[in-house]
Amino acid sequence: MPRSLPTLCGSIMGEPFSLGEKIHNAAYQALGLDYTFVCFGVEDPQGAVQAIRTLGIRGMNVSMPYKSVVMAFLDAIDESAQVIGAVNTINNVDGVLTGYNTDFIGAVRALQEATNLNGKRVAIIGAGGAARAVVHGCRQAGAKVQVFNRSAERGQELAATLDVGFAGSIDKFEAQAFDIVINATSVGFRQPEVNPLDGKLAPHLIVMDVAFIPTETALLQQARKLGCIVVTGTRMLLHQACRQIELYTGHEAPIQVMEQAMLKEIQRLRL
Repeated sequence: MPRSLPTLCGSIMGEPFSLGEKIHNAAYQALGLDYTFVCFGVEDPQGAVQAIRTLGIRGMNVSMPYKSVVMAFLDAIDESAQVIGAVNTINNVDGVLTGYNTDFIGAVRALQEATNLNGKRVAIIGAGGAARAVVHGCRQAGAKVQVFNRSAERGQELAATLDVGFAGSIDKFEAQAFDIVINATSVGFRQPEVNPLDGKLAPHLIVMDVAFIPTETALLQQARKLGCIVVTGTRMLLHQACRQIELYTGHEAPIQVMEQAMLKEIQRLRL
């Protein structure tokens, strides 16, 4: 495998986004590693994967719209990533490229900070890539999952693929039937006034939103006012990045340093 100095990691995405760069580089600095993380805006995902091999890039994050496309060009796919149907992490070990999905790990670790998921009744809103990862993670942790989605066809496909229930559109959601509700759609991301579950919450719920800008969405603000336990999207983002650091470096991730870098950059991006 080609060597470079410093060791190069990065992210391939349609439009470069600085958040991952700030989180990863803060972690490498705290660990005392000669690693550098760079965002690459690409139009050719196959060529980008080949560049990982050619340049000896140690690890590569993958963002939309390439999370599924890159899978065909890798040497191996982790079982969970195969089930979810998306890769957000490519680990290069001696020239062998293995695809992982750390989004589901981030979701589970974030939720486990609030509760034990085993046996919990979980409602998940959405049927896109984030929802697939969250559904898989919750199911793996022993939760009883029901999916709600505006498009019945997409919701039913997700539910059938991941062996969970489909409960219909979001207007069918009834708080008393669940212990946890998770917004796994983009609704609320950079939309500080938009709440996909407005008026539908109850105080007993644990409420999570995968959206991380703003750090406390309108959904979470309403949940907190009701007395709900809330789990922010930043916790999921942070924990999925920690797993990437573990894969790329073999070290335990410095989570507090990474959190500080993440929140500082989110604040800058909101300006």
